[in-house]
Amino acid sequence: MLIVDRALAKRVDDDDPIRVGLVGAGFSGRHIAHQILRSFPSMHLAAICNRTVPHAHKAYADAGVRDVQEVGTRDEMEDSIRGRRFAVTDDPSLVTDADGIDVVVEATGTIDYAAGVTMRTIDAGKHIVLGNVELDATLGPALNARADRAGVVYTNSDGDEPGVAMNMIRFVRSIGLEPVVAGNLKGLYDPYRNPETQRDFAQRTGQKPQAVASFADGTKLSM
Repeated sequence: MLIVDRALAKRVDDDDPIRVGLVGAGFSGRHIAHQILRSFPSMHLAAICNRTVPHAHKAYADAGVRDVQEVGTRDEMEDSIRGRRFAVTDDPSLVTDADGIDVVVEATGTIDYAAGVTMRTIDAGKHIVLGNVELDATLGPALNARADRAGVVYTNSDGDEPGVAMNMIRFVRSIGLEPVVAGNLKGLYDPYRNPETQRDFAQRTGQKPQAVASFADGTKLSM
């Protein structure tokens, strides 16, 4: 059995951190970046890609990282990774194709753009972790089959709701019980919520009105 905390501790002992590339520096991406940078010495967040580059800089800055290089070529990215520095870019191919990246985290919350990033990551022989339930609910089976053929891992992130639900199911099975139903229940459900009713809340929390509405109106729950 793989004990994750021991595997990560060995990475620290061996001075061999997992080299992570993050695509997406919005609400979810910023929080993922902060957690990796502040809490996981076993990981090195080598690069952040965002179509609006200042948002990638902000994700590093919010976690206390100031010495960040903006890169525009594959060679610049590889050189930054080798030196264990931090890079930002608006070109996702520099992250997905870099030899020095071990795993890519896709956290844009998009479908078309994220599908392209995910397929390119898989085709480059890298593992892909989603902070993007929207993509998985839409194209997950096809992307998972593509990853299986390539021999890499395609997975949601632990901590997001699907991952939490699966961990609960695994726990129930591990103590000898058989789960017969699993659900995700919320007290905030209101089918009349929409982007306009959620706009003020979204602005206060730095999220998109459409996304916040989907959390409240049952769209995400149904997925």
